[in-house]
Amino acid sequence: MRARFTLLFLVFFAGLTALVGAAEPDAATIMKKMTEANQSQAAVSKAKMILIDKSGGQRIRDLLTRTKLINGVRNTVTTFLSPPDVKGVKFLVVETKNADDNQRLYLPAMKRVRRITSANKSGAFMGSTFSYADLQAVDPDKGTHKRLADATVDGASCYVIESLPKKDGDSIYGKTINWVRKDNYFPVRGQFFDKKGALWKTLEVSQLEQRADGTWMARRSKMNDVQAGTATIMELGEYQLNVKLDDQFFTERFLSDESQQ
Repeated sequence: MRARFTLLFLVFFAGLTALVGAAEPDAATIMKKMTEANQSQAAVSKAKMILIDKSGGQRIRDLLTRTKLINGVRNTVTTFLSPPDVKGVKFLVVETKNADDNQRLYLPAMKRVRRITSANKSGAFMGSTFSYADLQAVDPDKGTHKRLADATVDGASCYVIESLPKKDGDSIYGKTINWVRKDNYFPVRGQFFDKKGALWKTLEVSQLEQRADGTWMARRSKMNDVQAGTATIMELGEYQLNVKLDDQFFTERFLSDESQQ
């Protein structure tokens, strides 16, 4: 499978070992290294999703996320634990090699599993500033990339990469710019432009930690919708790596089973 990444995986589990090369890499190489996320067989985490409206008001949601490689395919399921109005909502993402990822959403109020189609991918995920497209895997080979002038973010030297989709349907964005740390190839800032070239969203990744195995993770990510004046903060809490997870967690049966979270 090609190197692919999702913003959801970045927030909860992404990690890279420090990659140091003698030669200055080109833009395509940097993007591929950025997407070489730590492929732990299975992991579980708890997180908070903080929704911020344009007046500054906040709503907090607690999440439980499980991820597992099954036959080389990344499966991720997120359960909303609280508050009561979203408790029991479950979201499943199964990566696919040559098409949009298989996404399923279970809404307890509807008592059914809903498939997220390509036409719905630009929609907001559970009222957040993350779209469904942000939560599917991105293949760097579907874009063209070029290096811009290097920059410094929070004291760390970064490559700055501009990416354009090769085909209009390959992305909901017309252009993206990523700031990627040189020491560990971790993306710490992003800008996302709409099809008309206007800035749409910005991503800020902070509180990076290096784990015992040498890989890195982010404790906090904030996606700002510049056009709407809203934002979503994801804060990682407890997590476990390389745990045993039954494949049944990544099925429609689990999504609709309200006795399990």
